[in-house]
Amino acid sequence: MWKRNWIKPVLGMAMLLVARGAVSGDEPAARAPDQRPGAVAKVEIANVFRSSEIVGLPVRNRENKNLGKVEDLVIDLNTGEIRYAALSFGGIAGIGSKLFAIPWSQMTFVFGEKDRHFVYDTTPEQLKEAPGFDASHWPNVADRAWSASIDKHYRVDRTTATDTKPVAYDTVFRASKIKGMKVRNEQNEDLGHVSEIVLSLKDGRVKYMALSHGSVVGVGGKLFAIPMSSYTLRHAQNEAFFILNVSPEQLNRAPGFDSNHWPNTADPNWSAEIDRYYARRADAARDINPAGLGSLAGNSER
Repeated sequence: MWKRNWIKPVLGMAMLLVARGAVSGDEPAARAPDQRPGAVAKVEIANVFRSSEIVGLPVRNRENKNLGKVEDLVIDLNTGEIRYAALSFGGIAGIGSKLFAIPWSQMTFVFGEKDRHFVYDTTPEQLKEAPGFDASHWPNVADRAWSASIDKHYRVDRTTATDTKPVAYDTVFRASKIKGMKVRNEQNEDLGHVSEIVLSLKDGRVKYMALSHGSVVGVGGKLFAIPMSSYTLRHAQNEAFFILNVSPEQLNRAPGFDSNHWPNTADPNWSAEIDRYYARRADAARDINPAGLGSLAGNSER
């Protein structure tokens, strides 16, 4: 009997020491907030948004005067760069307003608790003197001459090597025109269409394009946020569309979501999961074909 009475207190003491060890450093414990003098809180700003969350946001100047709102975005599909934000200014209740293609690099996104807007450093008087166009008569945003005139006015340098290719293909589109573009694979199987564009405001580039697959006249189906680098822009006759190196069966096995229940695109864990999945696909494709999954470029029909 005395052995049992002795074992119990010893076991109890051992368990207590193990528990203390787990807290004192034998096992990593949750780190307490940094309470040193001068220590500051870590701030993480959401910077990944859907294009539909950006279009419609107000634009103000540094004096907090209203300049209008974002009507559309101009995107270079060859690089993923957001080139311009089309700012509507003037008019009454949106009627008679004029659009101005403002270089994205000159726009500042302000993320407030209850207020999201852009700041553009200009005055209404200066904006009236800028090159603009009627909302119902958009210029050809892929026209290099138009783009050069806009960049010259706003002093934006896009110096690149001289393009000596015998045939040039349009790679610059409005976001509203990219949505709805068809997506096929190399076997010419219909995979669906682009339903939404996911943008990284920090980088000023497209991060994902959401493919709507399996819907009938836009009803039902599933959305797949696929990295932009997985798509290839292709031109055939009078049509521009995307090529995605995947079969319908493979697409059905990819991580997707319901169009009425979008994930939190600003969550870095969600982005990391998507990126890991398509990185594994890219590695597997390169093992079979060194060309990999392809990239966005203005390619002709081969």
